[in-house]
Amino acid sequence: MHASRLLTVVLSAVQAQWSAAQPPSPIPVEALFSNPVFSSPDLSDDGSQLAYIQSKGDLRVVVAQKVSGGKPTALAKFDDPEMRPNRLEWANDRRILISAHARDPDSIGMRNRVTRIFGVDSDGRNFAWLGRDWPVHGWRALQSGQQDNIVHMTPQDTQTVLIEYWARNEDSPQVMKMDVDDGRLTIFQQRQHRIYDWYADTQGAVRAGTTTEGGQYQIWARADPSRDFERVAQRDKYDSDGLRFAAFHREPEKLYVSNLHDGRLALFEFDLRTRTLGSLVEARPEVDVSAVETHGWTGEAVGVRYTDDRRRVRYFDERVESEYAALRDTLTAELRREVDVSSVSESADGMKQVVEVSSDRQPPIYYFYDRALRRIELLFAERPDVPAESLAPTRRITFRARDGVAIPAYMTLPLGVEPRNLPAIALVHGGPWSRDVIGWDAEVQFLASRGFAVLQVNYRGSTGFGKAFREAGYREWGQKMQDDITDGVLWLVNEGIADADRIGIMGASFGGYAALLGLVKTPKLFRAGVAYAAVTDIENTLGDERWYGSDEEFNRRLIGGEFGDAKRLRESSPLRRAAEIKVPVLLGHGEDDQRVHVRESRLMSDALKRAGGQFEYMEFPHEVHGFALESNRIRWYTRVAAFLEENLAPRQAAAAGQP
Repeated sequence: MHASRLLTVVLSAVQAQWSAAQPPSPIPVEALFSNPVFSSPDLSDDGSQLAYIQSKGDLRVVVAQKVSGGKPTALAKFDDPEMRPNRLEWANDRRILISAHARDPDSIGMRNRVTRIFGVDSDGRNFAWLGRDWPVHGWRALQSGQQDNIVHMTPQDTQTVLIEYWARNEDSPQVMKMDVDDGRLTIFQQRQHRIYDWYADTQGAVRAGTTTEGGQYQIWARADPSRDFERVAQRDKYDSDGLRFAAFHREPEKLYVSNLHDGRLALFEFDLRTRTLGSLVEARPEVDVSAVETHGWTGEAVGVRYTDDRRRVRYFDERVESEYAALRDTLTAELRREVDVSSVSESADGMKQVVEVSSDRQPPIYYFYDRALRRIELLFAERPDVPAESLAPTRRITFRARDGVAIPAYMTLPLGVEPRNLPAIALVHGGPWSRDVIGWDAEVQFLASRGFAVLQVNYRGSTGFGKAFREAGYREWGQKMQDDITDGVLWLVNEGIADADRIGIMGASFGGYAALLGLVKTPKLFRAGVAYAAVTDIENTLGDERWYGSDEEFNRRLIGGEFGDAKRLRESSPLRRAAEIKVPVLLGHGEDDQRVHVRESRLMSDALKRAGGQFEYMEFPHEVHGFALESNRIRWYTRVAAFLEENLAPRQAAAAGQP
């Protein structure tokens, strides 16, 4: 779609007035779950050109254009669904690097995805896989299968970038300087100390690295690039206490590190000379500081990232902080809904940027922002077909679990109906060491637009809320973590929001495990369950060294594992208790899932069949953990919609608030 036409479409959508007089129509599955029409926008170093990925079905095309009035030009296409571009980087004002990933048919277990790095000129010439002629390599030769880990963009030498390179049979990578035209490699930093992750400072000097050698997380660093690396910090890799590398400081003899402060991760300075913790840079009273915000070209630390309920950036420079606050206020007023604003790409001098604007009620849209002129111009929307008037707001709630612990959660209510006696879905996040946030979530809007109240519980063990909350979930799979989800649903019922006879539970990966176990442990609470790519038996999963490469210490301390309570793990197994599930179940799994083996769902399907259960199992050929293919994603959610309507909430009843 041409930019001017897209501008009209987006403005008409985002400025539409919505009315709560009657429920809006369900948002079409295709609008929510097709591949984004436009994605991964990236600016050239001078800020004059823009590259992005345009999708139609599973065809993905790399496109470039002049920022001001340029005609889009297709540069390269990826029509093989097994090779998908997912990120673009301008190496200079002529050459674009393309990160793509695919399934590796010769790998097993959790590492059977490979990444490849391609290059193409801004006029579409010289499109090539840059790793094709790397020494001692080939499609299967890199140990980790990762070719696209860029360590630094080296803006002072625009003909090269620094990348991590894993040679065959080596236990750690070295840093190579790669020519962006032909992929030619020269050694820049030899492997040493089994460092797994390398970091370069703003000048492109490799001065730090981290490893988890011997069960210890270690930071190796040097103030002077001519000196040897020294181990400057070490901690138990599974302990929340201790230092983590965060970024380089503007002063070469200092680093930024993450460390606990009042029980939550905060950002500190660290002195390389004395190997001591320095000044506190940023701490938040309720949540962890999650990362350092860096300049895309130089890697300079410019701010910190954290999530309260929404993802936030706090800039070190107060003028920049005020500038972004004003920009956020302006766009919130224009779009008539609270939005989050973040820079996703910038010119080398930082004065021209692409900013992403999104929220719980706004799919991502992208603007070109000229900071010198304080001028902002709409570029495109990821999902122009999503009707803004059908999007429901998400709000924070906090409830008390049965043992008194305060549990944070998010609730989204359908528009146009009284929030009483609604059909409801507990939507469980995966991980389990992750969290839900208030932000754009296609699944939430998919459910809410179909008349469901949606509850997302950040059960204990969820990340971002500090050491105590995270560690409260250790060894609690199927126990207190599960109880938190149950108690959240009971809160929804006791508040009169949810109809106790029309509640379902849904999730993927660990969320799928929790959905199935919820049907086992609380059979009178949940009337239907949806589980995609679910772990179905913890003990069998942890015992599968070939597929999962499990770490005994990780299993023992965080889950239970070989040295834990086997009885507890078996009691928390949906597979072993499949006969206790008496309500309809929808199972789904990708045949090539690289994280949770497809046999987990196959065994669950067999167990439900033997027990005479009501279930449906959908298996997706060539699919991974999640959905790589648009056709599979649309097929799955189309069936989920019908399944939930059939078993929980005919739309007419939901709209009328009737049982």
